[in-house]
Amino acid sequence: MNESGNIMKKTLLAQAGMVALATASVTGLAPAVMAQAPNDASARSQVEVITVTTGTRRQGRTDTQSLVPIDVISPDELVSTGYVDVNDALRTSVPAFNVQRLPLNDGSSFVRPATLRASPADHVLLLLNGQRRHRSSVVQIGTGHATTSGSQGQDFNMIPPIALGSIEVLRDGASAQYGSDAIAGVINMNLRDSNEGATISAHAGRFYDGGDVLDLQGNIGLPLTANGFLNLSFQATEESGTYRHGPHAGAEALRAQGVQNVPLHPINLGDPAYSAIKTSWNAGLDLGNGMDAYLFGNAAFTDSEVGFVYRQSQAAGGLGQHATYAPSAFQGTPAHPEAFDLAAIYPGGYVPMFGGEQTDFSTVIGVRREESDSFGWDVSARWGQNEIDYRISNTINASMGVDSPTSFRPGSLRQREYQLNADFYKSFGVAAFASDLFFFGGLSYRNEAYTIGVGDPASYRIGPLRDLPVGANGFQGFSPDAAGEFETDSIAAYLEVEADITNRWSFAAALRFEDYEAFGDNLSYKLATRYDLTDNFAIRGAVSTGFRAPAAGQLFGQSQTSQLNMGDFVLDAVLVPGSAEAQIFGSTPLVPETSTSISGGFVLTAGALSATLDFYQIDVDDRLLLNDSITTNATQRAQLAALGYPNGGSVQTVRYFQNRLDTRVRGFDLVASYLFDWDNGQTTNLSLATNYNEQSLRSDPAGVFSPAKVQEFERGTPRWRSNITLTHTVADFELMGRAVYYGTWRRLDGATNFLPRDAEVLYDAEVRYRGFENVTVTLGGRNLGNTYPPGRSAALDSMGMIYDNHSVFGTSGGYYYLGLSYDF
Repeated sequence: MNESGNIMKKTLLAQAGMVALATASVTGLAPAVMAQAPNDASARSQVEVITVTTGTRRQGRTDTQSLVPIDVISPDELVSTGYVDVNDALRTSVPAFNVQRLPLNDGSSFVRPATLRASPADHVLLLLNGQRRHRSSVVQIGTGHATTSGSQGQDFNMIPPIALGSIEVLRDGASAQYGSDAIAGVINMNLRDSNEGATISAHAGRFYDGGDVLDLQGNIGLPLTANGFLNLSFQATEESGTYRHGPHAGAEALRAQGVQNVPLHPINLGDPAYSAIKTSWNAGLDLGNGMDAYLFGNAAFTDSEVGFVYRQSQAAGGLGQHATYAPSAFQGTPAHPEAFDLAAIYPGGYVPMFGGEQTDFSTVIGVRREESDSFGWDVSARWGQNEIDYRISNTINASMGVDSPTSFRPGSLRQREYQLNADFYKSFGVAAFASDLFFFGGLSYRNEAYTIGVGDPASYRIGPLRDLPVGANGFQGFSPDAAGEFETDSIAAYLEVEADITNRWSFAAALRFEDYEAFGDNLSYKLATRYDLTDNFAIRGAVSTGFRAPAAGQLFGQSQTSQLNMGDFVLDAVLVPGSAEAQIFGSTPLVPETSTSISGGFVLTAGALSATLDFYQIDVDDRLLLNDSITTNATQRAQLAALGYPNGGSVQTVRYFQNRLDTRVRGFDLVASYLFDWDNGQTTNLSLATNYNEQSLRSDPAGVFSPAKVQEFERGTPRWRSNITLTHTVADFELMGRAVYYGTWRRLDGATNFLPRDAEVLYDAEVRYRGFENVTVTLGGRNLGNTYPPGRSAALDSMGMIYDNHSVFGTSGGYYYLGLSYDF
């Protein structure tokens, strides 16, 4: 890590220590009871019935009574995954949810793209305490996969896991209830709200083949006068990163020739180095007369750094013999009057180091009142912002020649949102119904702004060697022409009704009107119903429409990066959709996505057995994606240059956002659990969760996808994902074993070549001991067999790319860890 990264790391660790000391000192004032999931065997011997707040605004609904499928993840379940970030804990607990690690993928290495039911992150709405979270500032332009490429969703990993009382995953379309983005579902993170007790936990882990993780978390509940609570949480994380690569033929040859300063790690397929401080707060105060005030939010600071691909200083064998710097970027050593010797700056070549410092902040404040048993209201205001400030070091601006700096600040990206909400509920007694008729409604105003911050001049400057690539190699800085603030806003009104028509039949309906400044209006609806055929068996189903307006980052974002293409580097540009530059390649202005979702399923609850099976279909029209790279020709490059586009004469491939595709996802979710009580103080819980989905392209009238890209879209991720977990409790021990299954898939390698990927099963295990007073000790391991993904080709192997950097389960191998928690 470079100097700025080291300073950041030391600052984060110092802050972590201060927060830990402060938490420890405050706990002396707090009662010695911690509100948390019950640990005693008798509590675990019953199938837990959990009240849910997502998917319905009616109080008292439980997960087994819901009209649509909802997963409820407890704090214990999150901890038992062995992960210290919410992304991977969710991925392990809910097979319908997936998130990958993507090394060598620019900003996607820092904000990992997630999917739910094979739908991208911006088709999944993230809530905190039922309120919308702001988007990440990172637009996923580097994922290299058709499903997630171009998405701009929320970052699921900015809240300390210890702060969460539960996570609810609504696996059904919900745009009519919650607004734009909820096409595939909703994930609601509920913060702890206890006013007493405290917990502090530590986690230390190591990957089998190197790479350490240290994590410290704390939570405390405090009274806020006699009528309220204040719940505070923090997390401090330090990850050294994992270096995974094979020998690089060129680097080995240079070392054999006695060349000095050849990089030790010519490529890194592992996890980035990562430091983070995350905090959250949740407060509530009873004001009397049925009125409550509430305040909650988060603040997080993270720093990540990844290495790109080795650039050789001289030709020495291997794929991509990057030698004397020439106009064709890094392709061989063609004679050119403006070429210069790269060894003059980097005798042994170089690996650009790309870093991102994120700041994430949100706060929600509101007042609600229950005027009577049948009427209440809630008004609130929300503000949130995510910013990433990029840096790149150990690189050059080729157009500046030997006078180029070697470190740059390419600029920043910022997503800022604020929202005003007014909601109400009213219930009416209806003699013909088995329950009251519940009405819910509200109004909302939302504003979002996307800001591109200008980089330092050397990061985008056109130097004296004008025919050579301009800007910081690896990630060009944002020029003043690209920088600016871009703003959109919208208003919405919604109405929902819900009732139990009979003791066995429930019904709900929702209608939502949204008007966007840039796109006009939309009316979405949802109908859901459930019928209990017996006391133990029910059928349920829903149909809904959805709407998603393009995010500001998709409307206005642009960038230039060096992309690896079959071993060589090309200058790739992402253009503003509909701009004069993008129109050269056929771009048109973006329009909103619309969707139609249909689902139906079964619910079985019989004693210790609980099972749900839900089928779904999601049709999206005008699907927004980042298109395939288009190779430029001389005429197009001349047109770009004539428009004054930076590097216009050197850009080799271009991409832009477009939505001229219609897509479909079909599949099912099976979730089941059975609790064995052995009547001797021991219990065993067996759970199974499976997701199967098929993606297909319904329509592509403009031929946006090549036949190969269609295959990648339809088969580029596993159709099957399952996990089976066995948890056995005996005395003070809890033993857990888990098998995680990833089905077959296909890897697009180049323009037309596909590599079949076999199914894989990864095994996890964990032992918890609770025999010490207020202390829990955990020992566990993930990927016990130290499974790695296969490589792609002999040519890429020669560059050190011995593992597939798009692996569905990562490229870092097995991991073992020790955990310790103490309840005050």
